[in-house]
Amino acid sequence: MKLKTAILGVTGYVGQQLLSLLARHPNIDLRVLTSEKFSGRRADEAFPHLLGYSDIILSPVSKIRDSEPLDLLFSCLPGGTSSVFVRKFLEKGVRVIDLSSDLRFSDPADYSQAHGVAPRFPELLSQAVYGLSELNRERIKNAPLIANAGCYSTCVSLAIVPFLKEYEVENDIIVDIKSSFSTSGRAPKPESHYTEVKEDVSARGAGGDDQKHEILRVLDDFCGVKKKLLFFNTRIPVKRGIMATSYLRLRSETSPDEVRELYAGFYRDDAFVRVCDEPPGMASVSGSNYISLGFCEREGHFVIVSVLDNLMKGAAGQAVQNMNIAFGFSEDTGLGQVPLFP
Repeated sequence: MKLKTAILGVTGYVGQQLLSLLARHPNIDLRVLTSEKFSGRRADEAFPHLLGYSDIILSPVSKIRDSEPLDLLFSCLPGGTSSVFVRKFLEKGVRVIDLSSDLRFSDPADYSQAHGVAPRFPELLSQAVYGLSELNRERIKNAPLIANAGCYSTCVSLAIVPFLKEYEVENDIIVDIKSSFSTSGRAPKPESHYTEVKEDVSARGAGGDDQKHEILRVLDDFCGVKKKLLFFNTRIPVKRGIMATSYLRLRSETSPDEVRELYAGFYRDDAFVRVCDEPPGMASVSGSNYISLGFCEREGHFVIVSVLDNLMKGAAGQAVQNMNIAFGFSEDTGLGQVPLFP
């Protein structure tokens, strides 16, 4: 079975990564690709790295024909815009995977707290299934609308959810993030200029409230715990990747070996989660859909290090993984990329 598929917003890094994956997916028939910037051009002309993979003519999102027969739509449009088109296609019976931050909160009050504005279509929030593959697999199956989990939430949540399910920890959780430039998107801005970012490390502070609140929502929904989260983000001069170092103070003693055994059991059926003997490096997952986890203990804190490629497991790769689950394909279909080295 091949799904007649559209991708809205292929100009950015996430959209292009998704296009690269779907162009080679055996169950996908790409029908529509949208780009405001490159409309009227062939995909492989606008994006030379796709030469030989897609010659579809790019179109503005407003020009998609209502009569276009589609089974599935991916939206890589910006937050605030994406839900407009998600709603339109959902009403036509098209199944949708939204990669924006528009639908990641089921409660409109939580959305407003995270984003500082009311949701544009609050009725969509309760319909969307949260797309964190390893934790929400059963609900993703056959879901008509999937809100793809964010890159920071994926990196942090998969690292600490098993721990919080097993152990009691003090109220405060500290998460220190090291993030690549591509987490800021492709749109040019002063802080992404080569001369200003090369060989520089800069603090991005607490990051967006939506990222922090998304993680807290996962901890509540999947662990039943409400914690205080100190979330600090530092940008480092690499193209791809996120490293999250999570610090949890235990109320009872345990060892890294015991925790490693716990995680190996928790994720034993999850092909894209790698439990490592040592804390992993960011480059060890680059270009792949893997997340790697490692553990150590320091001064009464248990430290969990997690790394992923923000454009793959943090975005496009997880969207394909969610699609595979939703349509009953093998979960790793189209996602067999070995991490890049060097």
